[in-house]
Order: sequence, then structure tokens, then C-alpha cells
Amino acid sequence: MSATNPQTTMAEVKNDLARNLKRIRSEKGVAQERLALDAGVDRTVVSKIEREVGNPGIETLLKLANRLNVTIVELLAPEH
Repeated sequence: MSATNPQTTMAEVKNDLARNLKRIRSEKGVAQERLALDAGVDRTVVSKIEREVGNPGIETLLKLANRLNVTIVELLAPEH
């Protein structure tokens, strides 16, 4: 995102979410399947998010964030 264009694209959001979810999940040593099971979502949802093909709703993001003990904001934070 350029300094002259403060708009964020969907591709950027998906990329940030995928990167953050993979990193946080790895740091906590949680497999995709375990995260999905504990969060009450289908395993394919986690996989799709991490491959940037999924478009999860707020409820799904909240479930994943709660299971990982982070905020939704942390999941969506852009790379600095």
C-alpha cells in the first residue's frame, strides 16, 4: 500500500490474515486440524484462509482468534 493511496485491497487483507494465522499457529504449536476442531470450524476453512482463497466471516475470525488467544486485530494486522 502506498503512502498516497490509503485504501487496502482484499488481496492485501487475505495476505495479512494468511501470514498472521500461519505464524501465530506455528508459534503456538497448533496444527490446522487441531485449531479447526478446537475453534469449532471445518479444517478446510483454516486451510483456505492460509492459502488466501478463503473469505471467513467475523464469527469464524473470532473463533480462531479466541482459540489462539489473540485479537481479531492481531490476525488482520498488516506487515510493517
